[in-house]
Amino acid sequence: MPSSPSPAPLTVAITRGDGIVESRHAVHAVILSGERQIIAQYGDAERMTFSRSTLKPLQAIALLESGAAATAALSDAEIALACASHNGEALHVEGVGAWLSRLGLGEDDLECGAQVPYGDPAGTARPLANNCSGKHAGMLTLARHLGAETKGYTDIRHPAQKMILHIVGEMCGAETAPGCCGTDGCSAPNPAMPLRALATGFATFMHPDTLGFARGIVCRHIYQAMVDHPLHVAGSKRLDSVLMQAAQGKIMCKIGAEGTYIAVIPEKDTVIALKAEDGAGRAGQAALAALLQKHALCDDAVFAAIKPVALPVIKNWRGIETGETRVLFD
Repeated sequence: MPSSPSPAPLTVAITRGDGIVESRHAVHAVILSGERQIIAQYGDAERMTFSRSTLKPLQAIALLESGAAATAALSDAEIALACASHNGEALHVEGVGAWLSRLGLGEDDLECGAQVPYGDPAGTARPLANNCSGKHAGMLTLARHLGAETKGYTDIRHPAQKMILHIVGEMCGAETAPGCCGTDGCSAPNPAMPLRALATGFATFMHPDTLGFARGIVCRHIYQAMVDHPLHVAGSKRLDSVLMQAAQGKIMCKIGAEGTYIAVIPEKDTVIALKAEDGAGRAGQAALAALLQKHALCDDAVFAAIKPVALPVIKNWRGIETGETRVLFD
């Protein structure tokens, strides 16, 4: 018998004028329980999806589980930076710079590439300002702890990457061999997997009691570091930081490039993973906010805090309101 067709993706609509739809984005989303059962699905839960930066909390497991974080005496703020897609603000650049200096390393050791800080087009492009510099500091820390060369740590054959990908595969129940990986914007390996597998990885992360004692402690530590240091994870006026600040420890979320997002809500025993079909970041953010509200995964105060960022009113250069961002479930 043929399988049932997937439900329709949800639609993020950008309107202009009197509610006339100007642009549409299709978004695939899967909501899982902590027992890895689908609570709700929009679009194709099996869509092959590059996890991009949503994966950073799972990649950070190797940093802590190996003992590298303890050996390097990493603070919780630095663990949050290892999971960050940050703005390149002072707390990010200075924080990663100080971390590398303690290791006897410097900016030139980062293989993430130079980037202009977000929101500062006149700023200087440099590796420390790259939104992934914290993740790369973590990978360098892991490489040093393993006694491996630091140069070339982004190569998929490097011992640090092998360990990271092995753990990600265990968490997600997905194949992470070289043939399943692409190269991320920051030059690190990034696996493609079904969207449901990405959600599974974070459902596993949310229930560390199923992982054994050591990994359980690590996952709890990463979660707490992120929600306790939300500005380190993203930065000023960014949805990740605004949401985690407003939720006061009840929600952990992580953006990824090309319209990917995850959210972990332990109090509701629920995980969200989503992907905008056209890669639009605005669609991923809008869909996440709408799903949190529709499925009663955040309270009214949290939704009110994130709405201006995730579901903004559209304004022109004179500040005149010209339209809005809507999420359509039908």
